[in-house]
Amino acid sequence: MNILLIPNLDKRNAFECTCKVIHQLTEYGSVCYLFEEKARAFSSYPVHTYSKQDSTKIDMIISIGGDGTLIHSSRHAVEMDCPVLGINAGRLGFLTEMEYTALDQLKDVVKGKYTIQPRMMLHAVVTKQDGNIEFSALNDVVISRGKQDRMVDINVEMKNGFVNCYRADGLIFSTPTGSTAYALSAGGPIVYSSIESISITPICPHSLFSRSILYAPEEVFTVKGKYINNSEVLYLSADGEDQIRIEPSDSIIISKDSRYVKFINFGSKSYYEKLNKKILGRG
Repeated sequence: MNILLIPNLDKRNAFECTCKVIHQLTEYGSVCYLFEEKARAFSSYPVHTYSKQDSTKIDMIISIGGDGTLIHSSRHAVEMDCPVLGINAGRLGFLTEMEYTALDQLKDVVKGKYTIQPRMMLHAVVTKQDGNIEFSALNDVVISRGKQDRMVDINVEMKNGFVNCYRADGLIFSTPTGSTAYALSAGGPIVYSSIESISITPICPHSLFSRSILYAPEEVFTVKGKYINNSEVLYLSADGEDQIRIEPSDSIIISKDSRYVKFINFGSKSYYEKLNKKILGRG
């Protein structure tokens, strides 16, 4: 089995955890790969350097870090059409399936003793005068004011007509996976991971009645800045990684992505158990 490891070496336990993962997977007969910039840190270990130009078929990706590392790794997993396993070497690790103290479970991974939990993604297309720019997001697509100290006006429409003109610091379009991330901090609902939906949550809205709304996954949204008596600048970011400026002439189409992220799941803990322990229990 060819396994690509994606560690976040900024996490306190990530380097030690990665060393142990390499040792165990090699013992179980798997071949470990790392991207070149990370492979240098493990030059004394039995690892191979991986490049996207390689013809090597990656069977699985293992993310070592926190939830952010897993989300980043999920992009590669979708591109390579392989499942991804998250090992928590950070603080919260709500999305990760395995703790760094329970690496004995890797034997089950190599033997295929796991299930696949598909997670829906969002697809965003920014239509500009010189062409389109496309993004995919596992958590959320955020349209916001950037670093300005002023609110913005954002129009949202869908296939059947007008949704709302939001006056706020921005909008969060999130998946069920993303409902426990930024959208939760902005007052959005927690959505069970298998209930496919798209939620819109305003960020600090200038209204007592602006609340999150949950939509069916087949809805398609068109988003534009309204630019009322000022020259606000909007920015779009996907999963907090990509950020581009949205010009007044630009429009954004947001819909469900046709692809899914394949999370590896052992079924040892229920969603609600993890939710209570790692999020609700934090107070």
